[in-house]
Amino acid sequence: MKTCHNKGFSGTKRPLESEDFMKAKSLILKVSLAAAACLLMASCSDFFDTDKPTTSRGSTPGNNSNKPQDGSLPGEFQKPNEGPFSEEKMLINIGVNVLSRSADNFAATVPVLKNSLRQYCEALSNGSSARREETQAQLDWERAMLAFHELEAAPFGPLLDDGRFLNDYIYSWPYLNTCDIDKKAYENSNTPISSDRLLFNVRGLSAIEYLLFEKSLKSTCNLRANPAMKEWNDRPASQKKLDRCLWAQELVKDVEVKSATLKSRWSVAEGNFTKALIDGSRYKSIKESINGLTDAMAHIEKLKDAKLGAPMARHKDCTEDKCPRTVEHLYSGLSLGSAEAQLKGFRAIFTGSFSNQPAYGLDDLLEKSGRSDVAAKVVAALDKAIASVQAAQDKGSLFDQIEAMDPALCKATTMTDRKEEICAVHADVREVAFLLKTEVLAALALRAPPTHQGDND
Repeated sequence: MKTCHNKGFSGTKRPLESEDFMKAKSLILKVSLAAAACLLMASCSDFFDTDKPTTSRGSTPGNNSNKPQDGSLPGEFQKPNEGPFSEEKMLINIGVNVLSRSADNFAATVPVLKNSLRQYCEALSNGSSARREETQAQLDWERAMLAFHELEAAPFGPLLDDGRFLNDYIYSWPYLNTCDIDKKAYENSNTPISSDRLLFNVRGLSAIEYLLFEKSLKSTCNLRANPAMKEWNDRPASQKKLDRCLWAQELVKDVEVKSATLKSRWSVAEGNFTKALIDGSRYKSIKESINGLTDAMAHIEKLKDAKLGAPMARHKDCTEDKCPRTVEHLYSGLSLGSAEAQLKGFRAIFTGSFSNQPAYGLDDLLEKSGRSDVAAKVVAALDKAIASVQAAQDKGSLFDQIEAMDPALCKATTMTDRKEEICAVHADVREVAFLLKTEVLAALALRAPPTHQGDND
């Protein structure tokens, strides 16, 4: 049976962690993932089973991705991967079996995080060192964050509606105001407050990362401008950890609501955004729907430029030899895990499946258009990029590897001449982005995404 996740959610070893602690953390992670698999199995089984469908790609009947969806989709699309390929079937399959499934998986991780935060706060309140509970909360945050990154591979539809409301309130990087997060944690410790009216840059999974992983336990605020934070800085470490935990516990409530909203809007039985891809209610034509999807997939440019390129000084936003402090997930060390999750989400959309199971995706549309060569190049580039990101995670955090790299060798690195391996990871991702915005769009006669027109990088 197809598994619910593509990879275990592993973090990066941090300097202050002992070997014994890392072993304990590894054990907790295995237990956590096993429990998560059981939790998510029900939602995954709604879409997949052990059999395969009858399709023009030579598979066999019975794939649960073709399971009837209770009549909320037109009859001919109840089993989108059966029979001859069509663009409508491709969109239905990607909507139901990739994007909606990812929204379900993300929504399932947040209550787990909420519960582990509660247990962590309770342990701190009872005077415990709470090391085990802290580790569990960090691991559950990582699971939720990577599940969101998988979905964020193509921010599309409900995630971007209402001015990116759900996207930005769930995850605001790189727009994070750590001083205001500190102040809210301090205020909440004195008199409990609500997070309901906060700006997007002091809430969501980014803020919870800071509260759970930042090690100095010192406010980032200018103490002259914020004298009250000096009093917080002077508190015992155990009290400051509790203050931050309690505020994270408040913030996760909002993430839970928004993740449930996202799941509902994708759900075939509720908002059914998938149906809007083919019924003309959202897009004027099927081609416009497909173009909306490829516009969303161009989010890989952010991975290439902001998440990898800029920290390595391979993008104009870094004017120094290197800019390691601009990495995503500076506090948790999850940057490379984030890249892997996003690449796997991108691959699932392109191929129509999170495995090698036959399903209709953009590769089939390219094949129908006589450009199976382009489809093969993209899949090969994706597999190479995923493999290089996975290998890089074994060598430490992105921050540490950029700190240690030679800037001159990094600039000279290419996909084939890998003078600095971490910089070759950027080159591998760049190849995927290049193929999307040149060969894929040209082969399918689609417009370039508005924000990337004229981008020759």
